[in-house]
Amino acid sequence: MLTISAKGVYGLTAVSELGVNYNRGSIQIRNIAKAHNIPQHYLEQLLVILKKAGLVESFRGSQGGYALARNPGRIKISDVLACLEGELSIIPEEKKNGVLKFFWNRLEREIAEIIELTLEDLLLERQKYEKQLIYSI
Repeated sequence: MLTISAKGVYGLTAVSELGVNYNRGSIQIRNIAKAHNIPQHYLEQLLVILKKAGLVESFRGSQGGYALARNPGRIKISDVLACLEGELSIIPEEKKNGVLKFFWNRLEREIAEIIELTLEDLLLERQKYEKQLIYSI
């Protein structure tokens, strides 16, 4: 089954935090790591990978940190996951033969549709979810 590792989970979490703060300056790694209980050294490694891919940029100095390299509406979730995880697939192509091939293809299409959402879409969903939690208390 499709499994997204800690790389993908932590990387997408960090990118979503950078998206929340888009156009407000950079965020220091330690702040993201502390807020989400991510090992700081590991997060540094992930952000370097994302920087090389052109998804984030870094800034030096006492007020330095990381920020998105482009608008959240121009970064797809699949960009982040592919950068950190490589190609995502449910089942190898050679195993998709037989009577359930239609099912495996549909499952992959639907997952692809979800991860093709942009970071901006993800942030809007997050905002709706957080509002629901506040009103549900």
